[in-house]
Amino acid sequence: MGLSNTKRIEKQLKEAYFEIQEATVDRVYEFNFKVWFKGVLEDCMLTEFEENLICVPSYDRDEQRKNQRNGFYQRTLQTVLGLIEDLRVPRPRVGGFTPSVFEKYERRQKNINKLITECFWRGISTRDMTHVVHQLTGVHVASSVVTRLTKKWDVQASLWHKRPLSDDYIYLLLDGVWIKNRSLGKKRRLVLVAYGVKSDGSREIIDYSLSQSESEVNWQKFLTQLIVRGFKGKNLKLIVSDGCKGLGNAIDLVHPDADHQLCWAHKMRNILNYVKKVDQEEVKKGLQPLFGKDAITKKEKAVTLIWKWQKKWRPIYPQAVKCLERDLERLLLYFKCPKEHHRALRTSNHIERQFKEFRRRLRSMEMLPNKDSAERAMYALTQIRNEKLGAYPLEITQNYLH
Repeated sequence: MGLSNTKRIEKQLKEAYFEIQEATVDRVYEFNFKVWFKGVLEDCMLTEFEENLICVPSYDRDEQRKNQRNGFYQRTLQTVLGLIEDLRVPRPRVGGFTPSVFEKYERRQKNINKLITECFWRGISTRDMTHVVHQLTGVHVASSVVTRLTKKWDVQASLWHKRPLSDDYIYLLLDGVWIKNRSLGKKRRLVLVAYGVKSDGSREIIDYSLSQSESEVNWQKFLTQLIVRGFKGKNLKLIVSDGCKGLGNAIDLVHPDADHQLCWAHKMRNILNYVKKVDQEEVKKGLQPLFGKDAITKKEKAVTLIWKWQKKWRPIYPQAVKCLERDLERLLLYFKCPKEHHRALRTSNHIERQFKEFRRRLRSMEMLPNKDSAERAMYALTQIRNEKLGAYPLEITQNYLH
């Protein structure tokens, strides 16, 4: 009999326990934490207001009173529980009052803003930003907030384009690259890029400019602006470009004393345009000793090799041979530089390597909607590339120049 009573009591206790547990859970989930937190914040602000500015209880007339109430104003605040609206903040009659709670959450908001900026720079699309930031901080961020934050780069980008430049660059690589731009329909937007290497081995994207074409006028304007900012080119040993006629003319005008090396990669493509597809590998193979790891390092040997190549292919593809002969002197200027730099200076492909990352990032943004967004994206990505380039070893070698 005692055993059955014990079991009955145990059963009643279990039922009571689960009933209490269920009621507690329901009460917790029904509780509006945001409203409660809003009340706590308003009480804290009112207490701080009275202690620091009023110094005496409400409605008391006392000589110690420093200030008087002047009602309340409302503002919103982003908190761990989300956005709290219509928060009542006490207003003094004289002077201002900034509750310490705002300073705390403003510091937190600055950290969130910094996180958003860093994520955007590192290639996370605006669409994915809300999810990433929410997972890391518990705060919901609208895409409009990301846009507003990135717009602040307009001033920074403008200052960066106007910053003073040193005249320590010994190598200058120039090229025009294309990015997608929705404002132009299915067309793309051209970016003129200057990439420099200093005597200590440090390298960077010096500057870029959104442009309509690679005309002589546009390139001349771009290069002249670099001179105005301090890059006179007095220490330049070599300028490397892709053979664009407008760019070549601009270089001759702006840096007439600098050697101008033409890009072998672009020249080979031009040569092969005059060669049947079936013979293209054979034609390329004849010039292959000029490139690669064990490439020819002396100009005399290179000239001998090219002479033999010309003799072989002139009867079959005279236009291909003429294409090479037309710019031969400018294709061999890199031999004036140290042999460990040859591999890096034969082409302007280093700019293309930098822009691989740009295109990867821009793909996540689909197409840039307008010129301003293109400028902001270009500025952010340029800072990332320069940050990475600055972290590389400073020795100038064929492995580290790009």
